[in-house]
Amino acid sequence: MAISSTDDFQTTIQKSYDKMSELKAFDDTKAGIKGLVDAGITKVPRIFVLPPKDRPKSSDTCETQFIYPVIDLEGISKDPIKHKEIVDKVRDASETWGFFQVVNHGIPVSVLEEMLQGARKFFEQDIEVKNQYYTRDITKKVVHSCNFDLYSPSVPAANWRDTLFCLMAPNPPSPEEFPAACREILIEFSDHIMKLGKSVFELLSKGLGLNPSHLNDIGCAEGLAVLGHYYPACPQPELTMGTSKHSDNGFITVLLQDLIGGLQVLHQNQWVDVPPTPGAIVVNIGDLLQASPLPSSNLYGPITELLSEDNPPKYRSTTVNDHTGYYRKKGLDGTSALKIVLCIESSIYNIVCGPLSSKNIRNSIVYNILAKKMVVSSTDDFQATVQKSYDKMSELKAFDDTKAGVKGLVDAGITKVPQIFILPPKNRPESLGTSEKQFIFPVIDLEGIDEDPIKHKEIVDKVRDASETWGFFQVVNHGIPTSVLEAMLQGTREFFEQDIEVKKQYYTRDITKKVVHTSNFDLYSPSVPAANWRDSLFFSMAPNPPSPEEFPRPCRGILMDYSKHVMELGCSLLGLLSEGLGLDRCHLEDMDCAEGLGVVGHYYPPCPQPELTIGTNKHSDNDFITVLLQDDIGGLQVLHQNQWVDVPPTPGAIVVNIGDLLQASILFHFLIGPLPSSKLYGPIAELLSEDNPPKYCATTVKAFSDYFRKKGLDGTSALLHLKI
Repeated sequence: MAISSTDDFQTTIQKSYDKMSELKAFDDTKAGIKGLVDAGITKVPRIFVLPPKDRPKSSDTCETQFIYPVIDLEGISKDPIKHKEIVDKVRDASETWGFFQVVNHGIPVSVLEEMLQGARKFFEQDIEVKNQYYTRDITKKVVHSCNFDLYSPSVPAANWRDTLFCLMAPNPPSPEEFPAACREILIEFSDHIMKLGKSVFELLSKGLGLNPSHLNDIGCAEGLAVLGHYYPACPQPELTMGTSKHSDNGFITVLLQDLIGGLQVLHQNQWVDVPPTPGAIVVNIGDLLQASPLPSSNLYGPITELLSEDNPPKYRSTTVNDHTGYYRKKGLDGTSALKIVLCIESSIYNIVCGPLSSKNIRNSIVYNILAKKMVVSSTDDFQATVQKSYDKMSELKAFDDTKAGVKGLVDAGITKVPQIFILPPKNRPESLGTSEKQFIFPVIDLEGIDEDPIKHKEIVDKVRDASETWGFFQVVNHGIPTSVLEAMLQGTREFFEQDIEVKKQYYTRDITKKVVHTSNFDLYSPSVPAANWRDSLFFSMAPNPPSPEEFPRPCRGILMDYSKHVMELGCSLLGLLSEGLGLDRCHLEDMDCAEGLGVVGHYYPPCPQPELTIGTNKHSDNDFITVLLQDDIGGLQVLHQNQWVDVPPTPGAIVVNIGDLLQASILFHFLIGPLPSSKLYGPIAELLSEDNPPKYCATTVKAFSDYFRKKGLDGTSALLHLKI
């Protein structure tokens, strides 16, 4: 498994090369790199050969004379002025380099030298002795291995490095489980490192303007893992590398170099050598100090005390398990694991009131039906027929260009569902299952809400409880006449059932329009498994509605009346939600949450093969609240306790859905078309505390709406995009 020339990579390395088999053959020896060297190899095995573009070059190393930060901790506990100087140096080095060396740190040089010697003894002992510790079981507390990411597809080549891992805190193994070569010194070294780590955390806390004990108090110093890396002599060092460029997936790394050196750090886009300094220890600010999460299964996120409107959170919360799992999966591929915690920024009627749920919704097809080519005859032929010789994009465009929607297919007399609507089997309703439990869907009676203070408080409590546990509830006696509800349903139905040529004038994908007829706003989204069996009609009713003559004739009159009633109900609901959050009744309305109103009517024509498709994929709404009017056919389901629950149509009732943006406490009006300002909206300051830090980052209406439209109804919440 070797090559003789640095120029033969493409022709030799990749030709007739079963990388996985060679990786496994190497791994099965349990001898590591040291085993290869001991066997007398003279050429680097292919699995370690880096592509030319990834190999280190002399030109990559900085020729500028940077002064690498070295911080002397001498006198830190005796002299307040010296202490402040050290805090400032630690803060500055952490911000500008992310690394620094410390000297006079309190760990005896003899301990450092003995630790290096103990690690060296382990790796240089007989292979059969080391084999007992060689494993890829990450639950073990003592692990000898070569490349934790050996099998990772994102890593270009294995590194020329063996490793010994020992978990030292919070629950270390018994002393006899440690290798004899380094057993005693490992325990002593770890005690010193824990003390130094706590001191560094105190300096970092003060540098951040926090109480000195802050990072220690939240558990940052509870965990300790000691890793020893061994880099055997290499016959062709120009072809491989000891450790690929990476960032550490910890809070801080305290690193002890031997005198051979080789460590480099990236500073101002240049690789800078870190010269070995006798008695010095390198401190590296890890990914998780930037994002601020720590040990255990708890969620950890940005430090609340450091957040402000000018300094919003940049990373979402995570657990050590999740972050470490991702780090191990991606391996040392040259990227930071920190990127995964970055923040970026049926009925017939959905009413988007104000700005719009944490809960997933889906609508099943409830009609038996009819819809020209692009068909599948069997529910079992999906993989073989739907995806074979299937140009999905061309068929989507052909369908869209008709401007007739799903109703046009049905009117054309189709008898099989076109391929673009066919869901993969795992996404079909029957595979998702409907709850057999008899859940009682919350129904809240608003009768007497403004007349009886006791009744008012009861309703506030019910709204709060339903919002927290379900994310949905129905309201009755809400003040909108039944005649208005029925007229709205009828007007919408008449629009969709009129002649196609009349409807075509409103069919568009121009989201700046205030009246839009379309089928699947996310028709071309690559993340959506299939188009939904649904046509839609959208109206922007506030704050700047179109002139009445721009509305379709079948629903022109009722639309104005209905919108007025829904705006009033929306304001009442926002008041109840404000009170339920312990805020002033006008809080959400004062933040302009009731300024915007979008009205969306959905139409689900009869389907010839309802088992193959769905009316609306599972999704969450990208708004503040949704006020939803069902007809008497039903089909609406909500996800509750990981089970799909039917929402029975109730005459005169309206369904209220708590949208993504209320869950994030990001309050703004939702519009499609000209969107309000570039103002950032974020978690409500009055609800934040140390025990209740922000869980979502600030965003603008435009940024959030653009993301929602781009991802489409792919079964995930757009709110995940904002999680920090």
